[in-house]
Amino acid sequence: MLKDVLVETGFLLALNPKDKHHNWALNILREARARKIMLYISPAAPIELSLIMKSKKYDEKDIYRVLEALDSAINRYIKPFYPSLEMRHIIYAAKLRMRYTELGFFDSLHASIAIKNNLIYYDLDEVLNSIVRREMER
Repeated sequence: MLKDVLVETGFLLALNPKDKHHNWALNILREARARKIMLYISPAAPIELSLIMKSKKYDEKDIYRVLEALDSAINRYIKPFYPSLEMRHIIYAAKLRMRYTELGFFDSLHASIAIKNNLIYYDLDEVLNSIVRREMER
């Protein structure tokens, strides 16, 4: 049975060939292309990535180029799905942040999207993976 998998900003960052987790990201794309997983990208991830770049003083032209390059690289392997970001996700993310104070704003959004859409959460952060698993078992 195909696994429905959600990735987020860490995945997008790891698509940079200079990133130490680049092979991890490529393996996810290969699994998707081989139809071992259905790849979903958190709709908050491109927003978070844009804000990260903005905070590092990237200009709009560079942000545009990075996002275009990422989209192109991903689409060479697979056409991913982007689940919607709804009020229920934002509400549940706030609830998660109350329950788990170590969760940041975007991490809570990504986790909420995974939980509410019953998606397997792929992330390098084991604490976050653990929180998502715990919440899905509730």
